[in-house]
Amino acid sequence: MQTLLLLLVLFPIVTAVPAYFIAKAAPRIREWLFRGIVLAECALGAVVCAAVCRTGSVALVIPAVLGQGLSFCADNFRILYTCISLFLWLMTITFSGEYMRHYEHKERYYLFYLITLGGVMGVFLSADLFTTFVFFEIMSFASYPLVIHEENPHAMRAGETYLGVAVISGMVLLVGLFMLYTQAGTLDFMLLRSFFTTNGTDGFTFAAGILILLGFGAKAGTYPLHVWLPKAHPVAPAPASALLSGILTKSGVFGIIVLCADVFAGNERFAFVLLTLAVITMFTGALLALFSTNLKRTLACSSMSQIGFILVGASFTLLLGHEGGLAQCGTLLHMANHSLIKLTLFMAAGVVAMNLHALELNDIRGFGRKKPFIMVIFLIGALGIMGIPGFCGYISKTMLHEGIVEYIAEEGLVGLTRTVFKSVEWIFLLSGGLTVAYMTKLFVCIFVEKNADAKKQAAFDAKKDYLSGLSRGVFVLSALPMLCIGLLPQVVNLSVIAKANDFFGVEVFTHKVAFFGLESLKGAAISIGIGAVVYCLFVRKVFIRDNRYVDLWPKTVDLEEKVYRPVLIRGNLFLIRRVFTPLSSFFEIVLTRGTLLFIRYVFAPVASFVETVLIKGTVLFTLYAARFIAIAFDAVILFLMRTVLHPHAYHFRVETNAERIGRLIVKISGKKTVRHYASRLQSLSDTVSDTVQSEYNSFSFAFAMISLGIIIVLLFVLLR
Repeated sequence: MQTLLLLLVLFPIVTAVPAYFIAKAAPRIREWLFRGIVLAECALGAVVCAAVCRTGSVALVIPAVLGQGLSFCADNFRILYTCISLFLWLMTITFSGEYMRHYEHKERYYLFYLITLGGVMGVFLSADLFTTFVFFEIMSFASYPLVIHEENPHAMRAGETYLGVAVISGMVLLVGLFMLYTQAGTLDFMLLRSFFTTNGTDGFTFAAGILILLGFGAKAGTYPLHVWLPKAHPVAPAPASALLSGILTKSGVFGIIVLCADVFAGNERFAFVLLTLAVITMFTGALLALFSTNLKRTLACSSMSQIGFILVGASFTLLLGHEGGLAQCGTLLHMANHSLIKLTLFMAAGVVAMNLHALELNDIRGFGRKKPFIMVIFLIGALGIMGIPGFCGYISKTMLHEGIVEYIAEEGLVGLTRTVFKSVEWIFLLSGGLTVAYMTKLFVCIFVEKNADAKKQAAFDAKKDYLSGLSRGVFVLSALPMLCIGLLPQVVNLSVIAKANDFFGVEVFTHKVAFFGLESLKGAAISIGIGAVVYCLFVRKVFIRDNRYVDLWPKTVDLEEKVYRPVLIRGNLFLIRRVFTPLSSFFEIVLTRGTLLFIRYVFAPVASFVETVLIKGTVLFTLYAARFIAIAFDAVILFLMRTVLHPHAYHFRVETNAERIGRLIVKISGKKTVRHYASRLQSLSDTVSDTVQSEYNSFSFAFAMISLGIIIVLLFVLLR
């Protein structure tokens, strides 16, 4: 079973590359090949899930990997979200066949689609933060090609933001993990919980926790690191957007929940920091979605807001301690609900995009007026995220709201503290109301109103083949779990969700919640009322002018364009100009000129000695040796001429030493034959001299290379 657990993580990554090349060679089987791999992964998940249901958990440790080792575990919570992830992957890859029909580079899309799946499996099945980090980074970088798949300027710009946030947050996360490891000596979830339960947390641990929170929070889409989310979703293919919103953001939430459960359990100071970020994220996301006039951007900002709802639940789980079972159930259930809801809504947005190649509300207005199937599917998702009673979002939002009310009541808060937490409750309800308003805006725009262009509306109404039968089946399967959760809340909570609470170190919640009681319905009614007022007074009266939706969000309020990019680019230029330039000048003076002085006063004498003793000495020795050899040959020639040779009397054109001696002998002896032998011996002498000279040259080159090597070795020794 441990082997299957490892295979569940590695199978998509290992099969991605061969499948890519097979798909390139045989495009006709491309979609079915990748669907088969995801189906096989789902089968592995089902086997591991059955083992967890039978034994309680399955664990695996691989010691000698990346220095720290990797560890995995499948328990009730992990296997629940593993199953949700596999369900989303199966639905989106089935829909991708139709959606990506006219796209290029489909093999590349599916390649990174599978690698991202493996990264997600590694995150949700990790048993220590190091393993979480490794697969978190694999997931982040593998999903980047999904964001920029269309490779147009908008996609590349959004990809820059996505990658920048991923890299920076990854480095911040890694520093936080180093600090946490220094403090606890481990990153294992259970050992961390044991260590900090015994020793408590101090300022150093708190600082590490803030860095880890920022690292995971960036991927989750929390304020102020949410900037990638509203820009990446509109440009990514709709199935990829469903995964970015439904699953990849939850990987960040997973890390934050681990931090809350195993390091800062019961720590009120950390809970207040998390609650502050959660409330800002929840309200800001809803406000951005209300102002947005782009379908997928609205859903992306909605995801940001719903992540805020989830983190509010995590914050109150911390504040309530072991009694936080209700808030924790709401947190976990809203994670699952949001994944399922955004799967349906983003795929529905994909139907609009692949038929109209547009996402602006004024361009797609009226598209779904005579399309009841997609209207019902979108409505189920919209009612779920709005928190309408009878639908899945209502159940989880009710539990989250009850967690806030429970904390205010049980802690007996008074004075300013009570006012603060009552404000949190009302912001929670207001954000829910804004959700009702912007989802109503989307539904009315696409499925109720008519397009301002009558010809375009007629074309919309005439379009009947907007979705294939296979994709319709995908939409039905995606909507069913949301309906089951909304209609059978007690069964889902007590049989599935409550059992996962042991992962978070709180008591298993076994009480029945009166979901349709007066107190529970009251909170939903307040949010629905706020939404109705906002829609009627603001959306219809302010955001629609001359029968067109207008974007009234001030362009100057953009964290990325007005703060992050100027700070990172201009700030770096200022840093280079004011800090690094003086430092470089200092190093130039100290290192360059200092090195020259050092060479002049230290290496120069050594170099002079080496040059004088070794090089010049060797050259002089070789030169005089060569001359001695040449003179010796001349002496031999002279000896032969005087004894046995007889020179001939004819004029040499170029005289050498031997020829001069031969001419002199001819004059004295009168024997002319000596000239012939003298010429041959001179040729031999020249050959020997040339050989000696070539040897001398090769020795010179060798000594030059040796000298260069000595200098390099000396520099290396000094630097070391």
